[in-house]
Amino acid sequence: MRLSTLGKLALFGSVSVIATTAGQAQTAPAQPAVTIDENVIVVTGSQIQGAQINDVLPVTVLDELAIENTGASSGDELFRAIPQAGTVAFNEQNNSTQNSARGDVGSINLRDLGTGNTLLLINGRRMTLHPGFQTELLVPVVSSDTNEIAPGSVKRLEVLRDGASAIYGADAVAGVVNTVLKGGLTGGFLEGDMRLSDGTGLYNYSISGGLGFDFGGGRGNITLYGGYFHENGLAASKRDYAGEEDRRPLVAGTDFEDDASFNNRNTFGPFGQFDIQAPSSRTPIGDDDFYLQPSTFPNCAMDFGGGICARAGTTPTTAVRYNTNFGNNLISRKNRYNALALINYDLTDNLEAYFEGSYYRSENRRNIEASAILSAVPVGISRNAYYNPFGPTTRDGLPNPERLPGTTIAASGADIIMERYRFVDVGNRDVSVDKDTYRLVGGLRGNFGAWDFDTAFLYSEANTIDLARNRVSLTLMQQQINLTTPDAYNPFNGGCLDDPGQGDCTPNPQASIDPFRIDVFRKGGTSLALADFKISRDDLFTLPGGNLGVAGGIEWRRESFYDDRDPRLDGTITFTDSVTGEFNGSDVAGTSPSPDTSGNREVYSAFAELFVPLVSPEMDIPLVEAFNIQLAGRIERFTDIDETAAVPRIAASWTMFPGLTFRGAWSQGFRAPNLVQVNDAGTTRSNTRDDFVVCQAQVIKGQISGLGACPGAGVISFRSGSENLVPEDSTSINLGVVLEPEFIPGLTLTADFWRVKQTGLVGTFGDDNAIALDLLRRLNGSTNPNVVRLAATADDIALFDGTGLAPAGKIDFVIDDYLNLDSRTSKGLDFGLFYRVPDFGIGKFRLRLNAARLISFVQDAGPDGQEILDAVAAGDLPLDVTVGGLGELLEVEGRPKWRASGSINWDLGPVDIGLFGQYVGMVYDTSVVRDNLIVSDDPNANFFPVDDWFTMNFSIAYTIKNDTALDGTRLRFAINNLFDKDPPLADESYGFFSELHSARGRQFTVQLRKKF
Repeated sequence: MRLSTLGKLALFGSVSVIATTAGQAQTAPAQPAVTIDENVIVVTGSQIQGAQINDVLPVTVLDELAIENTGASSGDELFRAIPQAGTVAFNEQNNSTQNSARGDVGSINLRDLGTGNTLLLINGRRMTLHPGFQTELLVPVVSSDTNEIAPGSVKRLEVLRDGASAIYGADAVAGVVNTVLKGGLTGGFLEGDMRLSDGTGLYNYSISGGLGFDFGGGRGNITLYGGYFHENGLAASKRDYAGEEDRRPLVAGTDFEDDASFNNRNTFGPFGQFDIQAPSSRTPIGDDDFYLQPSTFPNCAMDFGGGICARAGTTPTTAVRYNTNFGNNLISRKNRYNALALINYDLTDNLEAYFEGSYYRSENRRNIEASAILSAVPVGISRNAYYNPFGPTTRDGLPNPERLPGTTIAASGADIIMERYRFVDVGNRDVSVDKDTYRLVGGLRGNFGAWDFDTAFLYSEANTIDLARNRVSLTLMQQQINLTTPDAYNPFNGGCLDDPGQGDCTPNPQASIDPFRIDVFRKGGTSLALADFKISRDDLFTLPGGNLGVAGGIEWRRESFYDDRDPRLDGTITFTDSVTGEFNGSDVAGTSPSPDTSGNREVYSAFAELFVPLVSPEMDIPLVEAFNIQLAGRIERFTDIDETAAVPRIAASWTMFPGLTFRGAWSQGFRAPNLVQVNDAGTTRSNTRDDFVVCQAQVIKGQISGLGACPGAGVISFRSGSENLVPEDSTSINLGVVLEPEFIPGLTLTADFWRVKQTGLVGTFGDDNAIALDLLRRLNGSTNPNVVRLAATADDIALFDGTGLAPAGKIDFVIDDYLNLDSRTSKGLDFGLFYRVPDFGIGKFRLRLNAARLISFVQDAGPDGQEILDAVAAGDLPLDVTVGGLGELLEVEGRPKWRASGSINWDLGPVDIGLFGQYVGMVYDTSVVRDNLIVSDDPNANFFPVDDWFTMNFSIAYTIKNDTALDGTRLRFAINNLFDKDPPLADESYGFFSELHSARGRQFTVQLRKKF
């Protein structure tokens, strides 16, 4: 809600804490046992130092033992173990294109409310964003990189599972994750860790260490950490669900047996598809469009020699399509380096100086599919090209040996348009992404009188270099194909005859490939500068129910980013087809043009918070043991979009009697459009879309059976940002109960209901929806101006004659800018159990359970989308026209109903044993639809069900405790994914939802740690 609508409201709200006993994911600390004093923990959610407000809002706390239970070797794996974390959009199986956030990167998406709606903190202050961004529902989204956090350096994770814009500002709509680092170390440690994946050659190892010591007579401490991680990578062929894109054998015996959707082999392969620029009657093919295939395949129309023939048509048959996962890496080769320094020094008894410095580097390398041309950017092959099979009859006065006999094409030859082709003989794209991040924080904290304060300056910067080798320059490639000498590139020599989908058995000579093989880079960077001052007091004055706490603060921050594309992508070097004259802003085969982009913003903000204890136990009020209220509000000014946002928050906790507490909160939040959304100067994307207008004319003329048979074609869409975008608004409600029965000491049970409504979400309408809207409006006598068409040709006019529709030319492009469009309402339940079993002399037991139940996730349509939906419902548009991504999205493409994790730990003396389980519920893959539809009340019944997934980790550790040199040595053996559960099958690039599941399989871990 923006300030203009808040002027008459108090800017209040609430924040809160769940400390040790009420933490939903809380477990006891790792050995040696440490008692966590809730009075000295400021859990994420409040800025009031020392206030006793530990029961108001749900905060999941993972301490060192809980972190170790997850078996995580990276921040990404650690965050995935939190059931409320949602899908992970930034991951290495989901980032194969130049326009994705590639490399060794993870993201956070609490509640599935959208990447970029969760704020990540380190020691209470923001992390900078990862330099890369990618599209989510066609909109560029950004996130901090969870892999920058090394699990071994984390003392505690605090996850506030509720919107916190009132306290922390933009990006906290879904919640906050605060990473508390291990500081104050005295002594040191060295640790080595080796992991082997069962049945594969995949392995990783890490070496880490730390050293800490006091100085200045105990007034100061320096803690240093360092670590190195290496993983060798895994080929996609090592997993049967990942290496082969024809996954029909994997669904044999199911309702989806032989479903074509599970054959994802690509129509772009080494057996190309071409268009002869001559009448169809001039060749035995009988069509100007043809594609190549092995001569052993049916319907050969013309022999090309070498076991290859031509078949008429524009879409290669299933048997000739290409497996784009051939030669790919499923898991990348990677190195990670971490260094961290934490320093604090008491300048006086009331003033402490502190410093945090960290450096992170990741090096990532993997193979992905070979380059192909875009359907919207075909390439002309000159009639004089050496290997043109329909070239001139003579060359230099001699018969042309490459001219195929049996045609009536003119003696001068005919040009050819290459419409589908993959450069397999160039090799798989070899992509490396190197990233460097550093972070510096310097500050002062202490007190003056009864007031606590904390002030600091933070600067953090991240930079990436994405380098893709074995790319193809369109200009240089066309020049090489159109050479008139034998050293030209030959796109007519096919691939492998026994299996056209696996590699290229007839590669061109390297000398004809090298002239057009190029490296393509993408450089990106982000920075964050922040200065803040916070002040608080937990006893401003005394109320009948206790001390009133107050906090306030101001903050300034500057955020910036840049995205520097290769000159062949940013418009510096473009492609103009030398045969057809067609222009394309990108000179890189298979990648749409993308301009260089940059931007920055300054943000000024202020917040205030109150903790109001109204009733205390000493007041002896029946059924009201305690009643507390938290109020907070924040105002934030964004310079780049010239917007001011202000949000309130209010929450309360009511302890009916000792052991039973009810809690509730209402808050409003906001999220400013990210810098990419605001500053995108005009991104061009090529997608295969149905032109419903042309197809409707074809339906009326009886040329196709319906819009469902509409043949797709390449469509260019333009998306650009705008400083007219405004912050997205949200309203959150949380209601919960905490039960700590006195007759079962050590047991804590929690249950919480939450509901979030987001409005004004930044999105695009979608080029497919824009085309559907163009059809609807043309049926009513107007047009959609965002669908820009070429002038109608004579053929177009003839097609539309008698249809009742005005003649429409071919789509030139679609304008699809970022807008504040839709709204979304989601709600769910969280359940928690923590039980520290009393010690009966048989060791210490600790049980933990954290479960999340998503009840609904409803995406509402904007006005244009609703116009289409209403027209379909009224019968004005056929049912073939759909608006995707709307309505109830529970269990659709992610968003399972249930996610849970739990652990059991037992220790007796030097021995520790742990079990950790993680559950992800089933979802539906909407890209696979039953061939024979069934009638059901379940709207997802005809989609492919992706099974639920349960994995379990086991660990056993022994710590030497004696007076020898081995004292403090710990040996730990662990098995992650104990029962070697494969990720459930889905119709995705590598056969599974990488946003939800892992392909690592069973891993054996040996860890040795020595303290000194």
